[in-house]
Amino acid sequence: PGGSRAPGSLGGPRGVPVTCQCEPARDLAAKKSSPSQMEGQMEAAEARELAWAGCIPAVFSLAQDEVTTLEPPPCYHANLPRQSWLPLVTGEVVEHFLPFAPPMARASSMWMQCRGEPLRWQVPVGVLFDLLTSGDDQPGNGDMLPWQLTVRFQARPTDQLRGSVDDAKALVRSALKESAFLRCGSAQPVMDLSPLDDARIFEALCSASPIEAGSPAPAPSSGGSPPPLPPPSCLPPASPVSSQAAAGQAASQQTPAGKQGQPSASDAPASSPYEVYCQARTPLEASLLRSLGSRGERAVPTRAFVAQREWRQLPVAPLLPSGDPTTLADALALLLPRAFAAASDAEGSGGEGQRPTAIVQGVVVELNTPVSWLYEACSHPDGFLYVVCLMPQSQRTRG
Repeated sequence: PGGSRAPGSLGGPRGVPVTCQCEPARDLAAKKSSPSQMEGQMEAAEARELAWAGCIPAVFSLAQDEVTTLEPPPCYHANLPRQSWLPLVTGEVVEHFLPFAPPMARASSMWMQCRGEPLRWQVPVGVLFDLLTSGDDQPGNGDMLPWQLTVRFQARPTDQLRGSVDDAKALVRSALKESAFLRCGSAQPVMDLSPLDDARIFEALCSASPIEAGSPAPAPSSGGSPPPLPPPSCLPPASPVSSQAAAGQAASQQTPAGKQGQPSASDAPASSPYEVYCQARTPLEASLLRSLGSRGERAVPTRAFVAQREWRQLPVAPLLPSGDPTTLADALALLLPRAFAAASDAEGSGGEGQRPTAIVQGVVVELNTPVSWLYEACSHPDGFLYVVCLMPQSQRTRG
């Protein structure tokens, strides 16, 4: 979408050379205008694939007070997948800025800021973007695209944990076990995941790609001129991560020794990070279904965020005691009772109650959407459904 993001856009700046990765986001937003349209026009699998295609164009720059060379380093431009975590997709950012950083700087000491606010790497990239760029009841701010991030190697806040690739992988694995337990009462399906499928999951999550010069840019939307394109000297070379993924894909296309003539479905080559992820998740979902049996899911793993450090997680039953599907409003009333109680009180007294605005995968979602459908379509690779809640101005004022 263009620089003036309408509700339902998943990212993509005006004039910045981004490929068609943002096109699926427009399709997802268009089809999520109402629950009936969502369920009637789009299957959950289709919505999940569109959500996976969402990315956030970002521009990284080294903090001025940490530049140790005569000339500041060029900015680093990249497409960050919404579904991943910062340590998994910023390895090249570290390599790009480390030669210009203070002498004692190390790769493990890098941390980032957005408008002076430190970023918590434990929160998924897309959730961070929605939290930090959303305004009053509107997801995202067109002026924030591309996402401007400041890289630092010193003066890390005391409450900011260091985050390496291994730390991020451990976080995702732990959350995946937790979400599996919430769904079926056991983490065994995740513990039974093969090393190959585990590696494939993280291969899909480490798929950030630099924005290269000469790529076609989407037409700017009306209402303003596009920002100037960065000069070619500011753009990084071809991504080593992409090269490694291509090499791994080529290797996977070769028939393993001892299996000639008997390729399995999981050995089929994948042409996109989403296909790699689906191949890895297939045995996990099958194991989860076996654990569920005929009982159905015990709970829908859901996390509601109002800020980077303000979030709640509680088991959300897929069905209400009446047997009706649990809606997003029901789930958020459980997770954020004070916010919804204030809105109900205002409505009961004849006023206009303002409920929080819910954003899932960068899209404003109607509160009467079934939470089970949202989970199947928009959950993250760690097995949780992340909901960003924009609180009404009155409640933010009261705290």
